[in-house]
Amino acid sequence: MKRVKVTLLCFILAAGLLVGVNCTSFDCKHRIFDDIESFKRARMRLPEKHDSVYREYRITCSQQYDLDGNGKPEEYVLKDGHLTVKEDSNIIWQSSEDWWVDYFFIGDSTNDGRPKLNLSVWKEGSFGPYKPFWIKDEDTSVKNHLFIFQLEKNKFKPVWQSSNLDCPMLHATLMDLNGDGEKELVVREGSYTDPKKCEVTIWKWDGWGFSKIEYK
Repeated sequence: MKRVKVTLLCFILAAGLLVGVNCTSFDCKHRIFDDIESFKRARMRLPEKHDSVYREYRITCSQQYDLDGNGKPEEYVLKDGHLTVKEDSNIIWQSSEDWWVDYFFIGDSTNDGRPKLNLSVWKEGSFGPYKPFWIKDEDTSVKNHLFIFQLEKNKFKPVWQSSNLDCPMLHATLMDLNGDGEKELVVREGSYTDPKKCEVTIWKWDGWGFSKIEYK
């Protein structure tokens, strides 16, 4: 019975994430950009009034949350791809100028009991300043990444930063799908090149990264 409930919940969730959505990929007219400035200029030209999918990535989004539990909520403001975090009107963190942040969500994505700042980031290159020694030729095009940060003593520390995602995230949320007290990462995925591709996938933190899971 529990398996049936989980399957039904996943089906309902998938339907809710997909219904009424034009699953256009995030590569701005389905071309891969080689530098972040060109990507940003394309993003800033969006959206047209009729294009609700792109429009949500141009609005100013703000949220308050006490991420470090010090009794002082931070203010998270996302505007035109740039995220700023303030506490008591003081800026304590800003996203890099080399990134475009599509959206953010706050929650315990790694299931260690501490909420985190989770970002959908577009940037050049699959890796940061250090890449694995076995990688000889890095993909330097602009691709989507999931970055996770934790706030400690007024400083944001990276918990996990993905390399290029195989499929860009159109949207993501955290939910406890099977009632075990731990959150799954539910993602609506698109495509870098195929405007028709759109599917809901489910992932869970495994200690090193996220593993895709299937509910049957």
